[in-house]
Amino acid sequence: MIELYSNDNLKIITGTENKNLFRIEFNYPAPLLINSLIKTKIIRGATCSDNYKILIFKAYSVKMFDDYKYRSIYSVANMVDTLTTQLKYMIEVDCCAFLGYNTKNIIVIDDKKFVFLDCDLIKEINEDKIMITTKFNKTDFFFSPELENINNLPTNIHYKTSYFSLGYLLLYMLLKEETAISLYKEYLSLKNFDYNILNKYLNTISFKNTKLTFLISRCLVEEPEKRSILFI
Repeated sequence: MIELYSNDNLKIITGTENKNLFRIEFNYPAPLLINSLIKTKIIRGATCSDNYKILIFKAYSVKMFDDYKYRSIYSVANMVDTLTTQLKYMIEVDCCAFLGYNTKNIIVIDDKKFVFLDCDLIKEINEDKIMITTKFNKTDFFFSPELENINNLPTNIHYKTSYFSLGYLLLYMLLKEETAISLYKEYLSLKNFDYNILNKYLNTISFKNTKLTFLISRCLVEEPEKRSILFI
């Protein structure tokens, strides 16, 4: 077996003879995450172990997001399709959501299916709220402004904090690499978030005022309750 990637929570391996067969081995049972991929058929024909620690599937290629250099409206549209399908299933079926998204725990299957694999960022939703009990850093994932403004723990925030993080990820993907890096550095440096920064960068995209950029802007509105993921 060949190990492609590993972190504190999982490793991804492929066979030496059958390089189209992949295994994701989680250190702990991951039923919520695995079901969000199997039940939605994002990964077709996938199987998992009885203890929900191993996911097996066939693919032509599996890449880490940070090794995926192809930035275009088509790849971002694919990202919207698969990541929102995964998130929608988790919210509607399992009543949970990702607290946020980062690039280091996204894999790209066959150059078109984007899957988020960070079990630590799955949080239960209770009356539209997620309870935050531990402190996170901006470098852990794309923070929403309401997370930045937390002063005391534990506290509750709206589950659509995940929408902001996803919208930011999509914007990051659409920008030219040097512009995306500049935006992220600016984002990390801010103590009081300025939404005008996002509009400034959205306006640099060559195909602005499209369904995709409107979707991103709806994810990035200031009031969490008013955020939406609609591709219309």
